Amino acid sequence: MKPLILSILAGLVFAACGGSEPAVTVPEDAEFPRYRYAATAGMTKDVVSTADGTLRVLRPEGWQRTSDPKNAPSILLWLVREDYSASISFTQIKMDPALYQTLKGEGIAAVAKVSLSLKERNAEDSVTIVQPVERFKVGGRICAAYEYRIAAAEPVIRVVVFDTGSRFMECALYPASVTVTPAENRMLFEVQQTVLASLLLEEE
Repeated sequence: MKPLILSILAGLVFAACGGSEPAVTVPEDAEFPRYRYAATAGMTKDVVSTADGTLRVLRPEGWQRTSDPKNAPSILLWLVREDYSASISFTQIKMDPALYQTLKGEGIAAVAKVSLSLKERNAEDSVTIVQPVERFKVGGRICAAYEYRIAAAEPVIRVVVFDTGSRFMECALYPASVTVTPAENRMLFEVQQTVLASLLLEEE
């Protein structure tokens, strides 16, 4: 696996790196038993989407859509908590079609390992892996996720990788507060999980 990751790293180019609905429910799967983050966060009826409409999700309660084309042009869809204490962003993992097909054959966990390797390589400070790459299923879609923190920072960042059918995407949860507690971190991951459970793709 390591030689493959190194060869993939050489070819990868990242662009940057009202009323409430009932919580989204996810049925269990024999291959994917109950996951540790439940998709039970409160969601609004508002649908937010990328500019081209190919990716749509429900907006969580207490969150709003934002954008910053000048400073963060690679973020296709960006949600921030109303107190600006956390954000959820969707970005494309850019690569040529041949590399996409190679990674598609390796499986989504391999894509997540490449993503994590790039985070470690490009970080300005040390990266501590809190949760290694793991596969799970949400909204009928197989995903892979990992969790990490930068240096001695308390907040844990969670990145979820998934395949749209024509490209790989990252959904990242970034806590902005340096004083976030483990319980608050977990709650944020459950919001992220619920957003992923509501995800609809036009490319599939």
